[in-house]
Amino acid sequence: MLATIVSSDWIWVALVVVVLFGGSQLPKLAKNAGDAMKEFRKAHAEATEGAAAVQAPAPAPLPMPPAVGPAPVGAVPADSVTLTRAELDALLADREAKTRAAAQPPAAQT
Repeated sequence: MLATIVSSDWIWVALVVVVLFGGSQLPKLAKNAGDAMKEFRKAHAEATEGAAAVQAPAPAPLPMPPAVGPAPVGAVPADSVTLTRAELDALLADREAKTRAAAQPPAAQT
């Protein structure tokens, strides 16, 4: 194991750190790195606890009527409505026209 550590690149990294920072600065560097790691873990724990508290529970699914047999693939429930794009546009235009007509004041009769 010692041979692996000595022959690896970590020895060069450690040597560069000692040369750049000096022996007297290494304890301060290690303390600052430890404090930063502790602060990171604390913030991560708070964020994960906060995210779990914010999430609302999923609404319960609506009960479906009992099926007589297996539903065919792509089956649509009986209470749903399927419209084409043209039908939907016509429905919305009709609703908008009725809303505008109701919002206009009645015309004055002469």
